[in-house]
Amino acid sequence: MNTNKIQNVQPVQKQDRIQFLDVLRGIAIFFIFSANIVVFSGLLFFSDDAKYPEAILSSDVYLDFIMFTLVDGKFYSIFSLLFGIGCVIQFNNVQSKNKPFAPFFRRRMFWLLIIGLIHLCLFWLGDILTLYALLGFTLIYFIKVSNKKLLIYATILILFPIVNWLFVHFTDLNYAQIFFNTSVAYYEFFGLPLAEWNGSYFPDFQKFELNERLIDYFKMNIGNTFVRIGAILEEGRIFKVLGIFLIGLWAGRKILNENLLNNLTLLKKIAFWGILIGLPISIIRTYIEFFGGSEAYWDLFKTITYALGTVPLAMGLASLLALLYFKKPSYFSVFAPVGKLALSNYLFQTFIAVILFYGIGFGLAGKFGFTVVMLMSICIFTVQVIMSKLWLKHFRFGPFEWIWRQLTYKKRLKLLQDKI
Repeated sequence: MNTNKIQNVQPVQKQDRIQFLDVLRGIAIFFIFSANIVVFSGLLFFSDDAKYPEAILSSDVYLDFIMFTLVDGKFYSIFSLLFGIGCVIQFNNVQSKNKPFAPFFRRRMFWLLIIGLIHLCLFWLGDILTLYALLGFTLIYFIKVSNKKLLIYATILILFPIVNWLFVHFTDLNYAQIFFNTSVAYYEFFGLPLAEWNGSYFPDFQKFELNERLIDYFKMNIGNTFVRIGAILEEGRIFKVLGIFLIGLWAGRKILNENLLNNLTLLKKIAFWGILIGLPISIIRTYIEFFGGSEAYWDLFKTITYALGTVPLAMGLASLLALLYFKKPSYFSVFAPVGKLALSNYLFQTFIAVILFYGIGFGLAGKFGFTVVMLMSICIFTVQVIMSKLWLKHFRFGPFEWIWRQLTYKKRLKLLQDKI
């Protein structure tokens, strides 16, 4: 690798940023957190008996249904789309300086992988950075593929989790189970708490969240990493995320080369058809998730509805937000600072939630109903909006963005804003 060539590449300059992409990234960060906080808060692991009675509201079940339909999987899909768009922007930036893209992007993904692994193994089993980084390495091989082929490959990949499910079901080769078993073996080796259900053992997430010892928190997080890997493989998320990355490459080219964000006709078509197709299927998926049985065919239906509904609805919502933004950009500008500091805000959401809910912090896991937890996510995000705006008044990058960029470009970058 020729590091001198990488060192001569500069980060994308402020004037070259596309404001709407920062806004969309900021919105996605909020809704990703609103989905993650369901796990952080213990909503998935504790019964109503553990909750404060006054924190259980009649709106909980309805809001849960709505949020699962509109948010779960949709905004990490939008974030994945933005990742692909960002790859195109980086490619154009590097190419404009007559530098090789592959070594630059590999280095960028390598350091994102390191950040992601630390986050995944030590802090949060729901980390997405590690998967993004690993799949990011493959984008190098797609960066010059034609638009038509990108969309064909993307469609195949997004539908492939259905094939994955059928393969596992009919061959009985559940390769994801290897990682679930490894997690159990790891917990047993270190004497960490396990729970049992229907004769199967798995990490006891109630005791994990209630645990008050920092060293055990880190130990259990490492064990939970195997659960995360197993879950990603089981649901075929690798194929799905890579497929959305490829749509992002297509969209990035359309934005930079064909002014997609000003093509209101196309945006309206994507918004209309995306929501028309994606919303009914996503409602069916939510119904299955909430009221379906444990038989295998219910699991198959969930996989099918996820594959057919999530990406269209995500694309429809992204296009709708673009239309609304360009009609009244000032209404959405509040999200831009958060989007500019997306990596830092994403990581800080983990630290804030762990401190609030886990036993090593204030131990509030399992105490609140869905509505209260959503209100808490709004309050936390509001603080992030304020802090992001204040931070950018004095600094050019977020703290983690600054570290990541310096490692990528192998040079010290000025953090402070220029004084006027």
